[in-house]
Amino acid sequence: HEQEVLQIHKGLVVFRSAMTIRLDKRGGQFRKADFEPLQQHYDEQVVQTHVMAEYAQRGLTNRVEATQLASDYFMLPRTKFISKWLAHREKDLVRQTLPETWKSIVDSLNDPVQRRIVADDRDQTNVLVLAGPGSGKTRVLVHRIAFLVRVRRENPRGILALAYNRHAATEIRQRLTALIGDDARRVTVLTCHGLAMRLTGHSFAGRKMISDQREFGEILRQAVSLLRGEGLSPDDADAQREQLLEGFRWILVDEYQDIEAQQYELIGALAGRTRPDEEGKLSLFAVGDDDQNIYAFAGASVEFIRRFEEDYAARPAFLTDNYRSTGHIIAAANQAIEPAHQRMKEANPIRIDRHRESDPPGGPMAQWDAVSQGRVQLLEVGASPIDQAICVIDELRRLAGLVPNWNWARCAVIARRWEVLEPVRSYCELLDIPVQWAADERVGMWRHRETQALVDWVQSADSRLIQAPDLRRWLAAQPAGPMWSQLVEAIDEYALEAGENEQPVARFIEWLVDWGREGRQRQTGMMLLSAHRAKGLEFDHVAVLDGEWGARSRGEDPDAPRRLFYVAMTRARQSLLLTAMSHRSALLAALQEGPELVRRQLPPPVEVAPEVYRRRKLLSLADVDLSFAGRYSDGHKVHRSIAMLKPGDPLVLAEEAGGWALRDSKGNAVGRLAKAFRMPSGMRVLSASVAAVLVRFAEDSAAEYRDRLRAERWEVVLPELVLVPAEGVGKRIAPGVRVAAAGTSR
Repeated sequence: HEQEVLQIHKGLVVFRSAMTIRLDKRGGQFRKADFEPLQQHYDEQVVQTHVMAEYAQRGLTNRVEATQLASDYFMLPRTKFISKWLAHREKDLVRQTLPETWKSIVDSLNDPVQRRIVADDRDQTNVLVLAGPGSGKTRVLVHRIAFLVRVRRENPRGILALAYNRHAATEIRQRLTALIGDDARRVTVLTCHGLAMRLTGHSFAGRKMISDQREFGEILRQAVSLLRGEGLSPDDADAQREQLLEGFRWILVDEYQDIEAQQYELIGALAGRTRPDEEGKLSLFAVGDDDQNIYAFAGASVEFIRRFEEDYAARPAFLTDNYRSTGHIIAAANQAIEPAHQRMKEANPIRIDRHRESDPPGGPMAQWDAVSQGRVQLLEVGASPIDQAICVIDELRRLAGLVPNWNWARCAVIARRWEVLEPVRSYCELLDIPVQWAADERVGMWRHRETQALVDWVQSADSRLIQAPDLRRWLAAQPAGPMWSQLVEAIDEYALEAGENEQPVARFIEWLVDWGREGRQRQTGMMLLSAHRAKGLEFDHVAVLDGEWGARSRGEDPDAPRRLFYVAMTRARQSLLLTAMSHRSALLAALQEGPELVRRQLPPPVEVAPEVYRRRKLLSLADVDLSFAGRYSDGHKVHRSIAMLKPGDPLVLAEEAGGWALRDSKGNAVGRLAKAFRMPSGMRVLSASVAAVLVRFAEDSAAEYRDRLRAERWEVVLPELVLVPAEGVGKRIAPGVRVAAAGTSR
């Protein structure tokens, strides 16, 4: 046959047999009525699916009934057939899924607002869910994905979920797998950085080091440029965009309030925010809470979530039922956040969920603790961080004697600044209370010796493919240690995403780089952490310490400290302690005593054990001479001495002319501190130990310093110091008759 060439939308070219095309007299415009016969056809297919399911179910127990059902389907009028065999199932018959699936995805949700959001059946609709703390926002996002896959029958490969970090992505993947099984693996769940790497084709496989956050920023910028087709003709830009999107139709974003400017542009470019044609846009479903925007120091801006309605023509839905905290904790948190300006949930404060409305507002603590009766406690704790630490830990010890099955691994102490937590750790160690330090700003796990050993092994393997069981077996053969344990946890999370299937080595390394940007360990003791680090976590019992809550980081608006304090308060499930030192912050001063809050004044300790004055200081990369071992050739004794060290080994810090030297227990040189390092004022070193051993490469050093190097790869010892006051510690006499020392309790 003679061939014709047709050029259709977006420049695609197809060859067709010769044909005659007639345009309708109405001008080719379709009306709703034109689609009704097709819709009726699809509706009947849905009914037939339910009939076949009913036939199969009855066939398992009664073949005679199943045979009669099949006969009646063809013989009886439709209404009579449904009345006889599917009575009271009218709602099920219009759903493209079985009743059991609908129940697990929609009806299992806790409240009608959640169900309405998840079961929204509109096409090409952008949705903003403003979800308060403890309101089940991740659950709603996961169930929304499940609804699209199992009810809407959308292709799972057309769904993209973006999470704030890899740990959140793993949680989404884990919950989705429990809900819809293997279909979850075909849904793409990434961080914004992971997506940008995939779009741009960047790979860290074979790279010795990841330089810094600026490198990730550049990758984000390149991804946005590709999606927009910068420098291309409109047709070529559209074709490139289609290729990059790989069939995505739905974008779901968790923690939208935490995105920064480049992530905002990436999501906008994905969704087609600025495109004039509706056909080129994707549906965007975002979950977030402007009251929990706390990462301005990392570039996040509360303005992006406030702009969502205008950007995407979306009216917000509100999730305000709190399933985490007691009524008293919720009321106190509302009191703390209420004065903030330009709040999107100002008229929709969080409230206790409907199923607990009749419970005592103090929760179980109302019965267990006659002193607080489940109210939030505001403890007056003296003038110093040491007084504060002793008071709050002694109060937690009092509660530990009242609460059945008390577990320190379900408790947390949260502060604005890390240094406020130091005496808490010292006092807990004195009392043998299991404690876990969750300090952020530590060295990224990518630089650790253990991580680089894993990467070396993976890249040296004969195959270009790797699977989780291989990684587990290799890790099982390694010595014990905190970083090895963290890598085991990483591989457990990797297996949730990749399964037991073989994956390219490069893809695994990219995953590990992304995961390691915010390494976290499972909680094994009472967690000490900053309010920024606490975001996304929850604990049975929480103490929030006073100290510098009014301080603002660069780029933060005036309400940023209030939002941070609100985040810290809403981590608590059962009990919440707030402490106030003599010069308390304005945030604490604004809290009013009432049904939900009680003020108590605790006398400062009469005597403080010297151990409480000890401070641990983990040195940073800026504190250490990073090129020390690199200035020695590979065979030098320095490299052998460092290779023998492991985390926890003792070190000797010796003051020498021009700085401080690091030596192992045998006196061998293993490092130096940077010239700029200064010992904290009024403190001296009691002991030092190896916190980590890092790997460094010549290419990490500035070009002007490389001619001094004698090695291409070397290790850097990162020490932790234990400091004590330079002139010792004496007794302090103060009002009260309380002695804080090991084995005592007030």
